[in-house]
Amino acid sequence: MSLQECTVSTDQDRREVCPHGTIEFPCAGYDSVYSSHAINRIPWHWHEELEVIFLPSGTLDVRVPGKLFRMNAGDCLVINSNILHEAETSNECRLHSLVFHTDLISGSDSSVFYKKYMYPLISSCTLDCVLFSAEDTSGVSIRQCFMKAFDALANNREGYEFTVRECLSSLCFLLCKICKPEISDTSAKPDQDSFRIKEMIHMIQSRYAEPVKLCDIAQAANIGERECLRCFRRTLGISPMQYLIRYRLSKGALLLINTNKSISEISTRCGFDSPSNFSLTFKRKYQCSPREYRKNNKTLLSSALPL
Repeated sequence: MSLQECTVSTDQDRREVCPHGTIEFPCAGYDSVYSSHAINRIPWHWHEELEVIFLPSGTLDVRVPGKLFRMNAGDCLVINSNILHEAETSNECRLHSLVFHTDLISGSDSSVFYKKYMYPLISSCTLDCVLFSAEDTSGVSIRQCFMKAFDALANNREGYEFTVRECLSSLCFLLCKICKPEISDTSAKPDQDSFRIKEMIHMIQSRYAEPVKLCDIAQAANIGERECLRCFRRTLGISPMQYLIRYRLSKGALLLINTNKSISEISTRCGFDSPSNFSLTFKRKYQCSPREYRKNNKTLLSSALPL
């Protein structure tokens, strides 16, 4: 099985719709180079599968509601099932990841592997992400399991399916032991903010081209404007309107690279009231004009390294 470029396609609830792997082998590997450009930023999304990320080089900021994890070269990060997350880099990094369903480990939800180990792990309300730094001795075995599985998948070694399942099974068992206090904490309750954020993100991303006000965003989660502001600050660290502008700019950046549409048309399609406002806001974010961004990134894409 070959590696893939890490792209994210989501449904109306920001749940990722692209399956990772196949029904027969529910695991996929990704090898991608990211930069500070919007085209390579991983947007907010979530998926049922667990994800393990290893960073061979560079730095990467991974965010989950209310938390920021700074990854450096050699670090390994585990993202739990159904956790809303995003990632971006301020410079450049290379990312290796494995995204896999619990079925790969447990076979079915009636097995002892699922009931005793996987279900308590993925259903924990306190365990969203676990970062193992390159200097963290407790994460050495975790990184070794990942690297062996990733190498087998990347090189399509004979019987790689057995190697990947064996290594990820060991990784999950180690994770269960290392994170036993968090997994055993039954006093924690599901985070209501995460449910609200998913509703409001869905509203923003489905209506970003329209005039959107704070009250519209709050109404999507059936909460007041003040609580909407607090909810975004607590979970994503920015205001709802900042998120809206950031999302509009990211859509504009994609259109600049992937289409030949005029700046005026792109600004309208992305919800800006004028091309000048779009250009000014864009330049504040990306330190270059939309035209410069289009020229520079088309050059970068044409010279991108193959996977």
